[in-house]
Amino acid sequence: MIQTINKQIMVIDPGVHTPELSSFNLIAGMARVPCTYHLPAMFGFASFPDDLSHLAGVIVLGSAASVHERLPWQEPLENFVFTVIKAGIPLLGCCYGHQMIAHMFGANVGFVRETREKLKGRRVIKMLENPICPAGERSVIVTHAEIITDVPAGFKVIATSDDVEFEGIAHEKKPIYSFQFHPEATAVFLAGHEMLSEITRTSLSDGHEILRGFVHMVLTR
Repeated sequence: MIQTINKQIMVIDPGVHTPELSSFNLIAGMARVPCTYHLPAMFGFASFPDDLSHLAGVIVLGSAASVHERLPWQEPLENFVFTVIKAGIPLLGCCYGHQMIAHMFGANVGFVRETREKLKGRRVIKMLENPICPAGERSVIVTHAEIITDVPAGFKVIATSDDVEFEGIAHEKKPIYSFQFHPEATAVFLAGHEMLSEITRTSLSDGHEILRGFVHMVLTR
């Protein structure tokens, strides 16, 4: 078990328009250690730590940006995440975070539909055996136009669905997990994405179970 004294969970929100503060508050409420919140796309990297020894885990949230845009903040963020991975710190990617991690390891990212339409709402996914959440069907929140189209070397699939073959991946040796859906979604998140009327409470709680599993793993490894 890690020493949680003086440890923190770092939450990186690469959003380009609206900070997902409700998602950060959700994560902070699950954790038994302090959590820090960072907005590199909007406010740069001044808040990013140079010393990673106090980090228990890192979570990268979603973004309206594409990994293909190569905006000024994207490469520095990827470089920072590489240092996190090299340090052996547990890492979770959600939606954009999922695509970014897969892309960093050589996977391709493309559109989920030829029309480039965004899939938005509730989706049933199948969780496969993995260290952070029991296997079985889950109802989760999605809002995305792009997906990863192959699995990077060294990773395995831990979630799938009829719409997206690679809903979730995990590294075979390192504590890296990522999901196309939004386990961090909240009622405020849904309202901001104009989805509130479409979603059942189950879709939030199932995602939160997955997120809580990652936080638990971080705090007990």
